[in-house]
Amino acid sequence: MSENSQVTRLLAKRFSQPDEHGRIVFWLDDKKQYADVVATLVGEHAADEALREVELITPEIGDENDRRYIPFTVRYRMFHEKPNQKFLVYLTEPAPALQDDWLLDLKLAYGPTFTMDKLAVTLTEMLPETSDDTRKEWMEVMKCAPEFFDSEERVKRFAKRLTAHDDIKDFQAKMIATLLHLKDDRHSMQDIWAELLTQYSQGDDSGITAIERMGLSAFHWAGTRRIYHFDVDTDSGNELTVKDFVLWLFQLAWNGFSDGKNALSSYANIIRDWDDWYKNIDMRAVLQNLSENVVDELQLSAQIADMSVEELADRDLFRDVDEMIVNKLYERLGEQSITDDQVQRIINGRKQKLWYADYADQYECIAAASELRAVLTECSGLIGAISSPEQGMELYADKLYKADGTYRRYVLAWHQANPDAVSVNDDLQNAYETYQQDLGQAWQKQVDTLSQWKFVGTNAQTDFYDREVAPTLKANRKIAVIISDALRYEAAQELSERIDRESRFSTKLDMQYSVLPSYTQLGMAALLPHDSLEFDSKNPTPKDRLYVLSDGRSTRGVGARDAILSDVGGKAIRYDDLIKLKVSEIKELYKSCNVLYVYHNHIDATGDAEKTETETVDACEKTFKELGELVKKLASGNVYNMIITADHGFLYQDRDLSSTEWLSEQPKGDAVWVKKRRFSIGSNLAPGRAFVTFTAAQIGMDDSQDEGVSIQVPNSIMRLRMQGTGVRYVHGGAALQEIVVPVLHVSKGRSAADDVRPVEFTILQRTDRLSSRQLTVEFLQNEPVGGKIRARTVLAGLWGRDAAGNDVLISNETPVAFDLLGQEKSERHVKATLMLTSDAERFNGTNIELRLREKTDGSNVLVMLDQKARYFFKQGVVADDAGFFD
Repeated sequence: MSENSQVTRLLAKRFSQPDEHGRIVFWLDDKKQYADVVATLVGEHAADEALREVELITPEIGDENDRRYIPFTVRYRMFHEKPNQKFLVYLTEPAPALQDDWLLDLKLAYGPTFTMDKLAVTLTEMLPETSDDTRKEWMEVMKCAPEFFDSEERVKRFAKRLTAHDDIKDFQAKMIATLLHLKDDRHSMQDIWAELLTQYSQGDDSGITAIERMGLSAFHWAGTRRIYHFDVDTDSGNELTVKDFVLWLFQLAWNGFSDGKNALSSYANIIRDWDDWYKNIDMRAVLQNLSENVVDELQLSAQIADMSVEELADRDLFRDVDEMIVNKLYERLGEQSITDDQVQRIINGRKQKLWYADYADQYECIAAASELRAVLTECSGLIGAISSPEQGMELYADKLYKADGTYRRYVLAWHQANPDAVSVNDDLQNAYETYQQDLGQAWQKQVDTLSQWKFVGTNAQTDFYDREVAPTLKANRKIAVIISDALRYEAAQELSERIDRESRFSTKLDMQYSVLPSYTQLGMAALLPHDSLEFDSKNPTPKDRLYVLSDGRSTRGVGARDAILSDVGGKAIRYDDLIKLKVSEIKELYKSCNVLYVYHNHIDATGDAEKTETETVDACEKTFKELGELVKKLASGNVYNMIITADHGFLYQDRDLSSTEWLSEQPKGDAVWVKKRRFSIGSNLAPGRAFVTFTAAQIGMDDSQDEGVSIQVPNSIMRLRMQGTGVRYVHGGAALQEIVVPVLHVSKGRSAADDVRPVEFTILQRTDRLSSRQLTVEFLQNEPVGGKIRARTVLAGLWGRDAAGNDVLISNETPVAFDLLGQEKSERHVKATLMLTSDAERFNGTNIELRLREKTDGSNVLVMLDQKARYFFKQGVVADDAGFFD
């Protein structure tokens, strides 16, 4: 029932009295509490039918020129003009002295005078029914904050929050929650301060002003002091402000919630709430906004600047921290005074920090730069171990490829971050170029031993169809072959890892050596079914010599390759065409053939163009995404058996070449039909010290016209000088990066065993009793992350169960990351420290539980995990803040 409903009911009761006594009612409202609504309570529009015949007279409110409201005409109106009319005489001034009260005789005759205590009516009619003692406590609070109850709309919102069991602390907390327009079930100190901090970060003080205006300031600050151990004192006569709390909070958090005076457990409540704010996306933005000003207010910038990287590594809160860590890490990288393990550990530790997202590109660049230096050092030390052509190729596929992959990722990260640390980039570019040259020279020594382009015991690209495809077809199984132009081995390694992280997909990466020269037209022809290959001599123009005949048939373009594949029941299609097909169309296409060749070209199309060669690393990234989508789309079309391979690899460096990387010589012979940066094709090419020269027969090709067909490739990683075309991205030669070609087997299983799953862990419970307010828990990550075992982060907290069966969080909830790569168990231990809040006092002498929660994939919803540990909690001393709402 609303407040006005009770007034209506009581007035109707008075006017329902018999005879003259129920004709006139005097209402004294000297606080004018109902002045705005009294006209709606009686008259023709009154809610109660019994009051619709009542006329309102307001002698003290009416216009003195209106004779209806002149004092003595009121009497005349009630007794002479309308002697049978019912009247409500509404008085808003305190009663005058008896000798001056011109209505005294009528008040006595028609008494008692009607009065309404608005607070009492509100308590009775709008708030929940409760015990007499609770009503008395509530009324005392209401008397101290009467303005709060002047708004019927506000009281209605407030009443929705109340329960009959709320004590005066809950009552006042819910008043504040109502003023702040919090959700109906939110009124804790954490909720209240979250809103006040949000408002303060936006320059809005309406919330704290409303609290002060409604007389709730003392309660609010007393609760803040007791629950959070907020201990800021103000000068005499000055009130506490939200700014005082913000500065105290950030100073305390900056120092790890240790102030040198109180035990860490004293701040358990604010630690818990800080952790919750920190985990909340919206509140993280608030904390960021606040920290921008706080760092200056607390004068911390100089202190931060004087701290070392190691001292800053675990610090948080301020943008200055991340700015300084980034700068100092670049400095240390330049000085080579920090190990890769240290760098990776520091950066991994920053990922959950407040400002990480703003510096993610820089951190990723630093991590990539540090890893590159470490990998180059490792791989450089292996170059001397190359003892034969076959062993060199195996070593590259096993370990040396990492240098090229790490370099590619570094260049990508550098482009995205675009830092000012030019000297770091110069050093790394020099180091990589030196590594490429050293590897190239060591490998060249092995190439020089070859009398033909053949590696014993190593799979050849020319045998691809007979080795990988034909046995599958013979077993009456289908297969799809995806050929991605210039997908070099290291890139395929990363692609393999990415696909492996997908549920139901598994991969196996092998290698094969490419044809020589290692360029597109010859590599594509080698992957088709064939008995012989030959450079095209049917057309007279030299550029046509680039193209290759397979058993005398053209392999130029997808159409020609489709014709060759049709002989074995196969088909060929461009990636751009297939990706546009519907799933049903892919099913029909695959159903119509035994083998499907899909041709993808983004890396080579980008790198081979002079204008875009600097985007080669970006092209690799796009290729990963496109091939990943292609694999999934083919699988949805019932293609479960796939091979991803390439025609050739490539050399790439992200800056202009030095003079030592150019050949001063040019190819010579009876004819030079084709000349590229990394290879030449001609007739009887003259051998030279700067080149590797092979006849057609030596590279496994025919020379049906007996033209003395031969090819040359520059030694090591050298380039031929010529006009046009790019120089940073090249292929065609015999460098390991060009000729080690991936053969990536991809299959989609139907078993849950092929699903990606989170890493498993175990709680290492060392005790089953807890007698302090702090608990350190140890976990064992059961296995290394990687492949289909993905990292995870869970929230660990201590919980109690109250008498009503409700689960109550009684500690902070701290994130525990299980992302370790170590192979040994001793390398995979993780610890978390939990501190009991004041809520824990209710559970003294009972069993409490360590519980773990985790976000479900793709959402922020937390679910409770099965892993638990139980402790008997017994503490002798009760904390001094027990019993306050929190």
